[in-house]
Amino acid sequence: MQKLFQFPQIILLMILFSYLSLAAVVFTPAYPELSKQFHLSDSAAQWMMTLFLLGTAFGRLPYGPLANRYGRKKILFLGLFISILGTALILISNSYALVCLSRLIQALGCTVTLKIGYTMIADLHAGPKATKLFSYSMFVYAVLPGIGTAISGFLTPYYGWRGGFWFFLIFSILFTLSCLCLPETMKEKDLDALRLRKMIKGYAHQFSNPSLLLWSCLMGLTTAVIFVFSQEAPFIAHHFAGMSPAAYGTFYLVPAFGIAGGSLFTAYLADRTSPLRGALMGIVIIFIGALMMGVAFWAKWIDGWTLFIPQTLIQFGDALLYTFASVQALSEAEDKSNASATILFINSIGGVIGTFLAGVLGTRNPLTMPLIFLITSMIMMLFWLKLKNRVKFEKNY
Repeated sequence: MQKLFQFPQIILLMILFSYLSLAAVVFTPAYPELSKQFHLSDSAAQWMMTLFLLGTAFGRLPYGPLANRYGRKKILFLGLFISILGTALILISNSYALVCLSRLIQALGCTVTLKIGYTMIADLHAGPKATKLFSYSMFVYAVLPGIGTAISGFLTPYYGWRGGFWFFLIFSILFTLSCLCLPETMKEKDLDALRLRKMIKGYAHQFSNPSLLLWSCLMGLTTAVIFVFSQEAPFIAHHFAGMSPAAYGTFYLVPAFGIAGGSLFTAYLADRTSPLRGALMGIVIIFIGALMMGVAFWAKWIDGWTLFIPQTLIQFGDALLYTFASVQALSEAEDKSNASATILFINSIGGVIGTFLAGVLGTRNPLTMPLIFLITSMIMMLFWLKLKNRVKFEKNY
């Protein structure tokens, strides 16, 4: 079997997992500056996040068959080129409509990285080994967006809302060149992968798999939590805590410790507990963090600590749940490329729904965000119970 994980390839693979998240959140400290520049309401400015996630959702579906036909590596470079193009267009846009359109193009390219990262791991590994590798990748997923957001916060006072995007453009070019040393993990090309009937049949097969759908929905709910925070927190920090972009960017590093810690703890648990138990731990921790934030906001104690410390706990639980759900969802399918595209499509749709609802409800009441988190954790529990009953059924029959 081909050996994938050699330094520096392992580092590049881990960055693949965090590239999309970095693209999504790197500019968030400049949200208030963007609103001011284009004379937007908070809700109007937040549509950028929902549109980005919508692009990542539907952009993933073609990459599954394309990766089966032409290989993982070629399609990775195609997506990275589109991402760089979209980022460059954002930087020269002079209207909010053009920014949103360019942001959509950027999303259509960025979305390839997470999909290819999942597929490369699934090509070679399964079970506890895959869980550990996903966990370590989630560690970088925590650190890189946090660092990027902090840098963006410090660039905003000097370069305006474009500062974070300049950083991301330079990072993307360097990362794309570095990916030349990644190996191709596809074992055999599927010459019929792009036939429309086969594509429809392949995705229909994935969407008819109940276990895959349930685990994917749990992933989507964790994504909703992360991106609702990324969308709402800058405005709460600005309006209710009086934080500057630089202060917000610095505080944004704090929740990264939650994902990092959760990822390492998941790696420890990988061969010590069942995926169902690991997922349950994650859900309970998310609920506790959301409750802490809700109580603090209800008491009108809103500052950087009450905003970011509970979120750190929430993201610790998110890392647990997301990693166990990822591995189990992929284990349910034989076609790893189409399965990963399906899983990540559902994953992104969760983020779209979450950010859309948060945008509609608005940021005038800071309690909105923790309430969304509490409701989401309860929905997670419903999906978990459904999975538990399904596992019991399969054991009996």
